[in-house]
Amino acid sequence: MYVSRGVAGCLAILLLSLGVSGFAGAKCQAGFGATLQAIKGVGAAPLASARQVTVAGTVTAVFIAPHALGGFFLQQSGTGGRPPVGIFVYQPHQVGNRYPSVGERVVLSARTGRYRGRIQLEQVTRTQICGPNRALRAWPLSLPAKPAHLRRLEGVLVRVPTRLTVTSNAQLARYGTLGLSVGGRLFQSENRNGAVAGEPAGILLDDSSYHARPRPVPYLDGTGTRRLGSALIELTGVLTQAFGRWRIQPNTEPRFRATNPRPTRLSRRAGTLRLASFNMENYFISRGRRGADSAAAFRRQQRKLVDAIVALDADVLALHEVENRRQAVAVLVRAVNAASPSGAARYLAAAAGADYGSDAIRTVLLYREQRLAPISVWINEDPVFIRPPLAANFRRLDGDRATFGVLAAHLKSKGGCLVRGDSDQGRGCWGRLRDRQAVALSQWLRRLQAAVHQPRFLLMGDLNSYPGEAAVQTLLSAGLRDLIAERVAPAGRYTYVYHGYAGYLDHALATVALADTVEQVAIWHINADEPRHLDYTNSRVKPTFYRSSDHDPVVVDLR
Repeated sequence: MYVSRGVAGCLAILLLSLGVSGFAGAKCQAGFGATLQAIKGVGAAPLASARQVTVAGTVTAVFIAPHALGGFFLQQSGTGGRPPVGIFVYQPHQVGNRYPSVGERVVLSARTGRYRGRIQLEQVTRTQICGPNRALRAWPLSLPAKPAHLRRLEGVLVRVPTRLTVTSNAQLARYGTLGLSVGGRLFQSENRNGAVAGEPAGILLDDSSYHARPRPVPYLDGTGTRRLGSALIELTGVLTQAFGRWRIQPNTEPRFRATNPRPTRLSRRAGTLRLASFNMENYFISRGRRGADSAAAFRRQQRKLVDAIVALDADVLALHEVENRRQAVAVLVRAVNAASPSGAARYLAAAAGADYGSDAIRTVLLYREQRLAPISVWINEDPVFIRPPLAANFRRLDGDRATFGVLAAHLKSKGGCLVRGDSDQGRGCWGRLRDRQAVALSQWLRRLQAAVHQPRFLLMGDLNSYPGEAAVQTLLSAGLRDLIAERVAPAGRYTYVYHGYAGYLDHALATVALADTVEQVAIWHINADEPRHLDYTNSRVKPTFYRSSDHDPVVVDLR
């Protein structure tokens, strides 16, 4: 039987596609083999699993390092201006002479499959590398995007043309991911920052691995951190979905810009008096309750906290979440005084010998004995307070000898929600209790002012309420002024970050008479922006005051 050359060529290609003989250069021609559109079911039903297919396409990303995804992404161009179609090829081991590289055209034989619901190619038997695809370009992806658009681009090499902001780093050391936003960082709606707030990008920056505890931790800068507020100015990678979230697995190193660098010590004008409030995130000298779970961890925790306190250089310190034991207060004061520079004024604790409150933690007032003398000290043990607030009327010991009052409070937290009652699962719980506590605080403040004829008072503390919430509004309605809202720029009004949303739970509220003497109000952003893994639980990191707590200290300087 006579067979023409053209027919023979077609038969050869057919036999190769069926796996009868090795791959040939003809297979590298565009349009050869099955389409990814048909395999993934774009506009139709996808191919069933365990189907043997031959596919041609361009490699857009390769992830075969230890603990990486174990394969590469393959992409075919779209037609008629439509987006390309991409798919993951699970191939943890080399097939053929070498592994394909990004930008190379390949033809491969594999089986269709699924992993965690995602359609992929697996069990690769043959691979032919066909040379570079110089026309490969990343598809532009504007964020935030609708879910249908993201689903259409799943597995595709994309480029985000807009600048993104790192708004969450809580899972960076655990899963290698960063949360992103568009138009700036995210703020709690009750923070009342207006147009400053951005919007969620709807995707995570991932590290091309689904393994926990990556080593080394990805995306850190030269100082060993990746702070919230950092700008991501160039992001190109493959769009994927896993564990209920959309992710970009970068095929080139993302470019960050340090738009929110670590702050140094706060400047202070000579002759001013500094008051500060600082949540210590469970400073416990006891083991097995809260805070550090070992002696070594406690030493790291204490060093970080003490370094932060010394650097604050405050004359009055309202400290919260200290273990409710006199011994814990004494240990802390000794550590701070031992670490203070030679010749610095030493600290004493107001009401140091008193036992107050039944909670596991207490609020503590420290003052510098060479600069201030407490005229009166009060503890409010009204049962509405879980942690009794403290107040003191101080006299300056310099030539001024003026007096002023400080009230330190730590209101009920938002956690431990009830099924019924004082519960708001959207904003945190116990709002009604915090409002009752705020009413009691305002009434107590009026009584203190009348008792000592002192119009100048500053309420400092962790009120566990954002400025727009009822508790803070109650205190403002009683005549106090929000110094952070008045004196801190909107972009810096935060002391805590929860699920990527920033806001200030720690407050400085002043009577009108004291507000007129304020020189500076500042939030020292050393903690809330830092990744969690830099706290005292990490023995691999040199202890510094960065991430000494989960709250940022608030500072008020008085003239």
